[in-house]
Amino acid sequence: MARSGKLGGALVAMFTVFAVQASCQTVTPPGDPPVWQQQLTEARRLAEDGKSYMLIVRPGEAEAAGSGAVHIFHNKPDPWCYTYMVPGDWLTGPEANTYRAKDGRAVVGVRFLMAKDLEKIEGATLLERARKFVTGQYEKGLGRQLPSAGLVPFESKHPGTWKWMGTTAKGEKPVVGVTNILVDLKSGSVVQVAVSGTRDDDRLARSIVESLQTTADPECYWPLLERTVKEASEEH
Repeated sequence: MARSGKLGGALVAMFTVFAVQASCQTVTPPGDPPVWQQQLTEARRLAEDGKSYMLIVRPGEAEAAGSGAVHIFHNKPDPWCYTYMVPGDWLTGPEANTYRAKDGRAVVGVRFLMAKDLEKIEGATLLERARKFVTGQYEKGLGRQLPSAGLVPFESKHPGTWKWMGTTAKGEKPVVGVTNILVDLKSGSVVQVAVSGTRDDDRLARSIVESLQTTADPECYWPLLERTVKEASEEH
């Protein structure tokens, strides 16, 4: 468990390299279409631009109990569509694809690392290049090289899910502070899920990974998005 603001800042810094997109819902003036229809219209506009749609759900009384979620929908098949959910009560973070707890102690980041993003990093596989990328981000933050950094299997319903592990010196305990999970999609992308400052970073990271879905179906996740925005609208 990590609760240092510096660690949260380090996670955010890791997500400044590749900026990807997000948008949230708007308020409906009287006489305008229902909120959920406006949300779908905005989502379609963003999808046409190759951007994701973000829906923050805070279901009324349940919010006080810490429920709610951030739902992300990328509904343009380039090369495929995806969706994932970050459970909990979150605000948008200072960088794209980052989310911050209201008290500022916890931070989450989710990023799709494509082959083109890692083309300048050597490695036999995309997963190996992603590992080196994460290691480089840690080394940049620490100001020195890590003598040991690798991947260990991470239990998940997605085959090819790994946890990054590194040490600052031989014989020392592993680097802690930010849980970094890499999911090898075997389709030209590795998903990086980074979590810092929660009561159980591994558990939250696993929940995000478990929610991850991808599809090459041209219909993408429009039906799921429509159901989600309707349900969220009914709860308010």
